[in-house]
Amino acid sequence: MAKIKKLSFSDIINVKKLISVVCLDNVMSYRRLFFFSVPTTWLQNLFYNVHLRKFPETYVAFDTNGVLKGLITVKAQIGNPYKWQIKRLFLDKNSHEQGKQLVEYVIAKFGARGVDTFYISVDDNQNELIDLFIKGCGFRYCSTESLWSVSNVNFITGALDESNFKTFKNSDAKKVSDFFNENIITLYKYSLSKEQGEFHDRIFQGFNSDSVFKYVLEDSQCEKLQAYIEIKTFDNSSYFLDTIISQAYLNLFPQILTFAIKKVSKRNKNFKLYIKNKKYLQSGEMLENFFKENRFELLQNNAVLVRDFFKTIKEESKNINSAVVFSGFEV
Repeated sequence: MAKIKKLSFSDIINVKKLISVVCLDNVMSYRRLFFFSVPTTWLQNLFYNVHLRKFPETYVAFDTNGVLKGLITVKAQIGNPYKWQIKRLFLDKNSHEQGKQLVEYVIAKFGARGVDTFYISVDDNQNELIDLFIKGCGFRYCSTESLWSVSNVNFITGALDESNFKTFKNSDAKKVSDFFNENIITLYKYSLSKEQGEFHDRIFQGFNSDSVFKYVLEDSQCEKLQAYIEIKTFDNSSYFLDTIISQAYLNLFPQILTFAIKKVSKRNKNFKLYIKNKKYLQSGEMLENFFKENRFELLQNNAVLVRDFFKTIKEESKNINSAVVFSGFEV
């Protein structure tokens, strides 16, 4: 049975050794753990209510000999304290049992405080990690999210009148969340739906490391939302586009993409554009075909695994002996 506790500065040597063994190039993961997660620990310990736990929380597992065997980081979804994401998982070799205990620990800890959904988005080529979560921890495979690189940022096939688009305001959040949920394929609605708070602009936006620009497109005749556009950048060079599009407006995606490209080009003439596609949305398959036809490059395909807290069915799994590294990249 592993000994599990919150990450502290006293673990710095052990964690550095673990990360250097299982992931030689993950120096940033090590730095972020100690310069962001640890200083917030004392503050979050004051709060039992999950509504007040805003920062990532990291836990470590030691074997009976005091050797660090694994590390996990979890974080509440912005705008929805009842949905938590597993952001990072490091396991030493022959430590999958400790990995399962770490996952079960955070699920039990925060599930008891009202969290009802835990999820992880992981590269679908990491079969051992997927097996660990599905067979060992009761998660289920929902769908996939992919990241594509736009091969030609001068992609122009016509444009919609920019007056049809308006800048997103927090007052639009309820309408956008309803629009998102309506466009989820029925099978995935329960686990992947979003609350309006998940679309709200963050407080003190200027203090965050990223910049986000959001727009909505409404049908002028029926005043019904037809598209939501979110553009995010961390460095003013690489931009990530996330969209929700109604079935009725799918044929206008090239024009919507052109609008996004024009918005980005006003900020930086030399940029790279990436598009996120959610296969669990009704638009997912059509957009994927569009990307392939226009020779966009598929960079990453992530499996979305979900566990709802009340579902406790477990399946016995075989021992897996390799090391595990997972550090999520969210765009």
